[in-house]
This record gives sequence, C-alpha cells and structure tokens, in this order.
Amino acid sequence: MDTERETATLLDEARSLVEQLAHSETRWPAWKRLEQIGSAAAPAVREGLRHGHWQVRKWCAGFLDHHADPESIPELLPLLNDPKSDVRLFAVHSLSCDRCKVGENPVDFVPHLIDRIERDESIRVRRMALVMLTIHPDLRCARLFARVLAEETDAKLRLHAEWGMKRCREAGLVTGTSR
Repeated sequence: MDTERETATLLDEARSLVEQLAHSETRWPAWKRLEQIGSAAAPAVREGLRHGHWQVRKWCAGFLDHHADPESIPELLPLLNDPKSDVRLFAVHSLSCDRCKVGENPVDFVPHLIDRIERDESIRVRRMALVMLTIHPDLRCARLFARVLAEETDAKLRLHAEWGMKRCREAGLVTGTSR
C-alpha cells in the first residue's frame, strides 16, 4: 500500500513539475526534479507532450530522450509536426536517439526523419534529422544521403550526408567511392 501511495504522490508531483516547465523562472528547477524522479514521471511527461504551451512540449520531448519507455516513444510522433521548430527538434532527437534508452525502439523512425529532412522549414530540424540518421545505417538513408549530396546547398547538411554515406558503405549498404 505504501508503494502505491508513494507512486501516486510522485506522479502528482511530476504533473505539477510538468506545468512548471511553461515558466522560465521555474523551468530549470522543475526539470532537475523531473530528472531525479526519472521514469516514474513518464505518465505525467506523456501528458505534457500534448500541453498547450510549447515550452512544456519541448521539455517533455527532451525528457524522453533519457527516460523513454516503449509506451512513450510513439507519443513523440505528433510532435514532429508541431508548429514550434524547437519542439520538432527535440522530438526528432528523442525519437531516434538510442544511446540513453533501454530496449528496442518500437517506432520505425527512419521514414519520419526522412520526411522532416524533405519537408521541414527549419534547417536546424533538418540537420538534426540527418545527423540522427547517420547513426543508424539503413538503405533508405543511403538513398536520402545521395539525394542530399546531389541537391542540397547547405554545407552542414552535405557534411552530414557525406558522413552518412560513409557509414552506409561501411555497413555494406552501398558500394564504391562515388556519392
């Protein structure tokens, strides 16, 4: 019974902390406390992904980079089309970064990131999506990297695409030295 009560208390606290992410004066202390609570805050953070304030959505997406569970990761998908580019940026990273996550990602994020690279108006979001795809060599990515190298003028996008092509060659997905 005490464990259930403690869990409920932590969840109530996490919900309050998620609300505090909307305000610059309380954001950092709230973030630090959410980090201390860790995965027990996940239900409140998932609710925060649909919050009306963009800063809450952004920071909740960022929280899931380190504390995502299989239930949380799919909830990041709607944020890839958020009106705020900072929210989309954090969603791209958290959806595809597996360095801090345990277990297999339940989402095939490759097509979603390709879509961001091809359609997002923010160069920062496009660059983040491309960087994240370089970590995961995939034939679909190799085609995208080749297209970016052939068509893009942004130097950072091209640099990331070159790195991605190198990774795809190393993985045996493409052959030869041509782009």
